[in-house]
Amino acid sequence: MRRSSCYALMAGLLFLSLLIWGRADNGVRAARVEVLNAAMTAAGATTESVTFNAWTKLLDADISDDGLKELAVAAMAKLGYGPGQYDLRHTRSERHRLVKAEQAGDGRHCVVTAQVIYPAWNRENAAAYLMVNAEALTAATDTDRLRGRVAAAAAAGGGRARISTCLVGWLDGKLEKDRWPETLHRAGQVLGAADGEVVIQPNYAGMTGYSPALPESLTVGDKRINIDLAIRYSPLDNRTYVVIASPVIAGEY
Repeated sequence: MRRSSCYALMAGLLFLSLLIWGRADNGVRAARVEVLNAAMTAAGATTESVTFNAWTKLLDADISDDGLKELAVAAMAKLGYGPGQYDLRHTRSERHRLVKAEQAGDGRHCVVTAQVIYPAWNRENAAAYLMVNAEALTAATDTDRLRGRVAAAAAAGGGRARISTCLVGWLDGKLEKDRWPETLHRAGQVLGAADGEVVIQPNYAGMTGYSPALPESLTVGDKRINIDLAIRYSPLDNRTYVVIASPVIAGEY
């Protein structure tokens, strides 16, 4: 699964998530798949895949390339993969240095990135992160076990990992656009966020909200968020895709 079948549904660039999530509540708990799946069912969709995104900020922003490689290898080992079972590559530019380890097969796609980022406004103010992304078909995955492995992998660099859980599902055929807000609100109500804010765009609809019943949250402006939903129709395969995440959609769908 090199790319989610719901590509281009929502741009949740990971680095921007990291910047915002810096003000998130402390904790390493992640929303359970069963809870989010209940919301997917309420939306009338069937879950296709689950993605766990986790990250840890490293204490040493001057970590060497060899150190980045060691972290990536250690994190992949926590996911259950040894040398030779994944691709490992280095890249660098004026803005970053990174080592990426990637594995795909058997209904699973795992990516570990150990990265040093140099902000354009102040190159000396570098920051380093260990990021773990694991996407898997729900029909062939023990999601609780995978979530635990992702948390352990992200914690390989020390510190406490933050985890976002994201489900992607679909309804067969086209759900008319005037029903999208109703569908999103129905899913949000199951999660305990009846007053979520819906935004309608030409190609998709999204809703964010907050539920005290879910563990993680982040603060954007003066609002707390831990529910992020999106919906989009794809004429390529005649499906209406639904994405349900907590606390945020971290990736491109």
